[in-house]
Amino acid sequence: MTTTVTLALDAGQTGMRTLLISDTGRVEGAHPGLRTDIELFPQLASVITQALLSTSSPVTLSIGMTGLTSANSKPAELLALVPSVVSRVFLAHDSVTGFLGSIGLGDGVMTAVGTGVVTLGVGATEIARVDGWGNLIGDAGSAYWIGRAGLEAGMRAFDGRLESQALLSLVTDNFSHPGEAYIELQTSGDRVARIAGFARTVIEMAETDAHAADIVRSAGRELAISAVAAAKRVGLLDAPAPRFSWTGNVMKSDLLRETFIAEVLRAVPAAVLAPPVAEPVDGVALLEHVPAGSPLMPVIHTATR
Repeated sequence: MTTTVTLALDAGQTGMRTLLISDTGRVEGAHPGLRTDIELFPQLASVITQALLSTSSPVTLSIGMTGLTSANSKPAELLALVPSVVSRVFLAHDSVTGFLGSIGLGDGVMTAVGTGVVTLGVGATEIARVDGWGNLIGDAGSAYWIGRAGLEAGMRAFDGRLESQALLSLVTDNFSHPGEAYIELQTSGDRVARIAGFARTVIEMAETDAHAADIVRSAGRELAISAVAAAKRVGLLDAPAPRFSWTGNVMKSDLLRETFIAEVLRAVPAAVLAPPVAEPVDGVALLEHVPAGSPLMPVIHTATR
């Protein structure tokens, strides 16, 4: 009997993870993040080909990816780029797979926080995406948002507009000429990832610096605003115990997560907040198991050969 293998690919800006599931077990892999300023499918195809080098059985490929738009929601085009052992493709935005990894196949609200951020609410009959609009006009509370706020505060301290030795060191320790930092960042090809990378330091500084703590708390409040908005849009505010969860390394910050939880409970006292039930890549693997009547089905794109 021929066994079908499942390859799940969680493709984010911070990094890409693969999970190969077969009757012999699970094999995980890690790869550099997806760049959204160049063609997406060739990047995915390269990772998929590498993950399937030793696979000859038929493969069901499931992908959750950042940057998925109506224009590139074309799994048949991706199918043409990947090894011939792939017989089926399930393609969805990473908000969908993040939701499945955090909450599973039920309803609720999930907030995914990485370099960017997106919140997804799933009700009985509809879904609502909140934010995830990129670093220029959205992603409130994300690693980029925190990193940028930290750098701005650092430049204020550099000017004498703010008293914070910690945030001042964020710019003086990382830029040989702080007065030219903005030029260095503007001309950097990886400026989004680079700025997002400062979030970790800002979060660490929040333990001892009041201004850094304010930035982290503000991020938590922004994320809560998005979560509550998603719940409202899908009719969960009147539910007896609406579920809220999260995913992403940024949410490992105690201060940020506790602020997020407190703000959600302040707006929705009946809310049940819980850590994710699994990893995002496990949510990707669930795409093929989403029931036909789920409100998620219209945003899961499929192709076969």
